[in-house]
Amino acid sequence: MKDIQFKQNGRFFYGWIIVIVGLFLMTFAYVGFVSLTSVFVLPVTEDLNFERGEWMTYLTILSLACVICSPLLGKLMGKGRLKIWVAVCCLLGFIGYFGFSRADSLTAFYLFALILGVGFAGTAPMPVSILINKWFGGKVRGTATGIAFLGSGLGGMILSPILNGVISAYGWRTGYIALGIVFLVLMVIVLAFANDNPQSKGFVRMGEDESEAAAAAIEKQGKTLSEAMRTPEFYFAVLSTILVVLASSAILANSVAYFVGCGIGEAKAASLHGLLLGSLIIGKPVMGAVTDRFGIRTSSVLTTIIFAATFASLFIMPNAAGVLVFLVIACYGLGGPTITVIPPLMVNGLFGDKDYGTLVGVMNMATSIGGAFGGMVAARVYDMTGSYASFWVVACIAVICAAVLRFIAFRLHDSRL
Repeated sequence: MKDIQFKQNGRFFYGWIIVIVGLFLMTFAYVGFVSLTSVFVLPVTEDLNFERGEWMTYLTILSLACVICSPLLGKLMGKGRLKIWVAVCCLLGFIGYFGFSRADSLTAFYLFALILGVGFAGTAPMPVSILINKWFGGKVRGTATGIAFLGSGLGGMILSPILNGVISAYGWRTGYIALGIVFLVLMVIVLAFANDNPQSKGFVRMGEDESEAAAAAIEKQGKTLSEAMRTPEFYFAVLSTILVVLASSAILANSVAYFVGCGIGEAKAASLHGLLLGSLIIGKPVMGAVTDRFGIRTSSVLTTIIFAATFASLFIMPNAAGVLVFLVIACYGLGGPTITVIPPLMVNGLFGDKDYGTLVGVMNMATSIGGAFGGMVAARVYDMTGSYASFWVVACIAVICAAVLRFIAFRLHDSRL
């Protein structure tokens, strides 16, 4: 903690403003794209007579568009002018959700999902990771990342009940318009405050460890994308990220419907969904601090194991929904950081800073691949079986496999040192 300072050279360290910008992006952009589908599932599908699975195919399309764009945007953002790219992607978020508000067919949802996919790729979490890496070194990077990324929990806790209220009072179309306006506000914030060059403000990166400081005097250490791709740990890291996000996206897209199916009222289910996301307010800073204290090797495996327990809890939840839902929330709060906080820190731990923007773009691509299928597959399982139970079992096993892959990745990395 002694490495965390609020001043540098007698001035307030602007990096903490960057953390706040990241917090806003995670609170409203990431949550807007990823965490609020569950609030819209029942209103949209019941109003337009869609099957849940066929409507949530838009998430697959959104995610695949993100997969295609993430590596390119990551490379461009890593080279500079980051805030311009993020602002453009915020504008695309507004256009996409305004289009959703006017949609009457699956085709319309699918087409506007393409626009949203590009917007998602360039708003969060990738640019947040790049910004924090520019301003913070290894001694405090985990804490700074944890603070910024807790926005995904804060946003879910705030926006889920608010949007549920808007939808109940004015309809789901108005809910999408409200969501679109949020992205216009974010665009202004990014243009006003985002900065990816500490030197332009008269600062240097805070909290560099000895190896980073030595490398900075020569050149950035680590591997390029092509060099990383020649190591097995690259593929283990990518696959583990796909698996945890595949599982996570199913919760985010289906939790309200699942809670209702377990006998919980619809309004309470939406509030519990918000509380589920809100639990990350505690979990992300805690796991960020754990990373700074014990290293990414420990935190990457620990959070993933706890996250697996979330799905075991979901499986047994119908037996005592009113009680076990809080076990689900607790496990999600401490395990959820494995989805967003851990992947960019793994890039630092495994591959360094040399090609950080590009590698984070690839990791964002992996996130999008997982997100492309989890929500839709879980909904399809429900459509076919009338239950989510079998999916929760498969998800639990997949996340355990992800923990093993991360453990092996760091063992392989350490064996080369």
